[in-house]
Amino acid sequence: MAHVAVIRMPRRFDYSGGAEFNRKVSAALDTPGVINLDCVDLEYIDSAGIGLLVMSQKKAQSCDSKIVMTNLKVSPKEILHLANLQKVIELA
Repeated sequence: MAHVAVIRMPRRFDYSGGAEFNRKVSAALDTPGVINLDCVDLEYIDSAGIGLLVMSQKKAQSCDSKIVMTNLKVSPKEILHLANLQKVIELA
């Protein structure tokens, strides 16, 4: 069974949370597998947050890992679909 790391996303995901998010993703990539971004609290994401997600997915691919976003609420999910993020990150 593949290793699964869970990262709980903040209520607001923008540039201000980038350093902490990158630290958590880097730690999760120490063991290849799946990074589950639990979005149960996520209510807002902006273009900087989307950029952080894309960069993280590229890092994950280079480490034979993948990122999955789960428990998305309607509003953030619509924003992610408008950005066509479902083409690079699995939105569950």
